[in-house]
Amino acid sequence: MQSQTLVDKLVPTLYEDDDLLVVEKPSGFDLGGAADSSGSNLSEIMAAVRARGETLEPVNRLSRFESGVLLLGKNPTIAGRIRAGLRTGRVSQEFVAVVLGSVSRSRVSLGGDREPVRGKGKRRADRKRTPPPKAKGEANSSLSIIRQGNRRALVRCRTNARNTHTLRAQLRSAGLRLLGDHLHDQSSHRRRAELTCLHLTRFTFDHPGRNLRMGVTSQAPASFDEVLNGRRDIRRHLHAALVRRLQVVMEPETDAYRLLTGDSEDIKGLVAERYGPAVILQDKCNPHMQTASLRAIAHWYHDTLGVDAVYVRRLGKDGVAAVADSPTDPRAPKPLVGRPAPEDLEISECGLKYLVRPLVGSSAGLFLDHRDNRSRIRSMAEGKTVLNLFAYTCGFSVAAAAGGAERTVSVDLSDKNLEWGLDNFRLNGLDPTRHEFIRTDAAEYLRRAEKLGERFDLIILDPPTFAHGRKRGRSFSVARDLGDLVRASLSRLEPGGVMMISTNYRRMSVTSLREQVKRCAGRRRFRIIATPRLPADFAVDPDHAKTIFVRFA
Repeated sequence: MQSQTLVDKLVPTLYEDDDLLVVEKPSGFDLGGAADSSGSNLSEIMAAVRARGETLEPVNRLSRFESGVLLLGKNPTIAGRIRAGLRTGRVSQEFVAVVLGSVSRSRVSLGGDREPVRGKGKRRADRKRTPPPKAKGEANSSLSIIRQGNRRALVRCRTNARNTHTLRAQLRSAGLRLLGDHLHDQSSHRRRAELTCLHLTRFTFDHPGRNLRMGVTSQAPASFDEVLNGRRDIRRHLHAALVRRLQVVMEPETDAYRLLTGDSEDIKGLVAERYGPAVILQDKCNPHMQTASLRAIAHWYHDTLGVDAVYVRRLGKDGVAAVADSPTDPRAPKPLVGRPAPEDLEISECGLKYLVRPLVGSSAGLFLDHRDNRSRIRSMAEGKTVLNLFAYTCGFSVAAAAGGAERTVSVDLSDKNLEWGLDNFRLNGLDPTRHEFIRTDAAEYLRRAEKLGERFDLIILDPPTFAHGRKRGRSFSVARDLGDLVRASLSRLEPGGVMMISTNYRRMSVTSLREQVKRCAGRRRFRIIATPRLPADFAVDPDHAKTIFVRFA
């Protein structure tokens, strides 16, 4: 119920019957057809979270950064007939927009060869002029001013134009420009489309299925007033980012996920993640991100998600936070909003439990981008022997054991990480005495395993980009050493066994991973059985990490 309430809050349903679903589209989304950079679009997201086996087809067209009334057709015939009404001018639309400049008249007719209506221009905005007759089928539009701001104006546009491209052109012909509209502007400082403030507030049409004329309304965002006065509307970016992740957020047995990758979602230097009852904002010392902005972001997440607390961790230029040993350490972050959370947070992921400590130390204890990979390992593990190198807090080992693995071996250089892994086993009711936890580096363990004749059905390789070795002068670098690691691991893999190879080294592509496997396989035949995409909460940054699953003969 709570998840459905969140959907209603983020993408409100304005009207629904057997033929149509009408929602309030947030800005930041394509509607359908080719997927956007996040790997999904609003039609697909809504169909997925509703889980009714529907195919939802956009009826009216709003571009990515436009918002407002959106009709999604359940019935292709009905959808087609409403589109025909758009083409013939039978549909009436009303928009609220922020335009650049000042408007000198309270009401203006748009379309055709019109005089400019801006307060400053080459021609007087209030000069009387007889407009030429309209061509047949020409869009009829009018503009009225709602409020004048600082070099910007909030206006209402009524039109029967088929699409917003026509409306934009009419505004330009009248000497106005929609905020974010940079058509024909080749300047390096051109205004970004993400700033667009164009909201469809009313859509009036003939409903073929019910044989009546009806209108659906959506209130313009209150944040348009902020943009009108030159301030940034940061909430629209948070809103869009959360809608992209609705499929993850709606998962009833998962409460830990990434909320925002700011560098890919128009809020530079900020990353937001949820860990059960707490949200952590990681600020990469962004000089433009003031405390007041962070507080506003924290309040938005607190109110929208209903979490207990929102924290801010300031990261240095190297991307590392100040490390606190405990919540009482002066370096430990304090909640910006809400009540303090305990040091150990218990989170859920696809029905499994993990302990995380996002408020102390340099990392939380679980890499959220591997959620789907852990589920895949769990589904493959029954009856298998599993080796988890660079095990960290043993998240993959827990997933394998929960999936029925006969035996898991977790290898890591840190006693603290392995103890943490033991806690994760106990938290899930898994007997750790049936599994092994070995403190050593990966290369040393593989040499030992070769001497002992150890072999495994499933090997997990998720090394860090760089790591210090157990002995001085011995370190690991993905760029330099991944091939040797794959080769040594392959010697310990049973015929028909599977190896998962993953890296977050940005300079290494999936193609490079495949080439590493080909070079290391020698005479062993292999087949890449999966190249999984990043989960929806990380998909906006496709270079974040790459993974392949390979079966070797």
